[in-house]
Amino acid sequence: MSEGSKGAMSGNGSTMQLLIFKMADREYALNLANVVQIIRVVSQTRAPMPDSVEGMFNLRGRNIPVVDVRKECGLPTKPCELNTALVIARGNDRVMALSVDAVSDVLTLPLTSIEPRTSELAHVWAIGKVADRALFILDPNALLPQSG
Repeated sequence: MSEGSKGAMSGNGSTMQLLIFKMADREYALNLANVVQIIRVVSQTRAPMPDSVEGMFNLRGRNIPVVDVRKECGLPTKPCELNTALVIARGNDRVMALSVDAVSDVLTLPLTSIEPRTSELAHVWAIGKVADRALFILDPNALLPQSG
């Protein structure tokens, strides 16, 4: 478990709070401890960055990379539009904006309902089981490549 994925647990450590969002009719999640805020798309600047980074924007004097989460998850990409949600997330000591289709919920999930990821899903930290649904809990540290 990466450092950024340990927080947002209940006082007794038996549950985890997750921010649920959708992309291409699939549900994904982030540990709420990694979420800084949610905003709508803003003007972006293109910069020489890895392929998964759509651009950069300024948030309170700080340049924030916008990560195309669809591309990282193997989904068809789509351009950011005015209704596209940006989840500002923290991973280790880096802050990034994750471009997602829609934010839908905050959910508290028992740790017994969270299973470790399979090795082929590098950007997925774990899989959460909720009734008949599976939530891919993303690892923000795996979504933004380390800078040179």
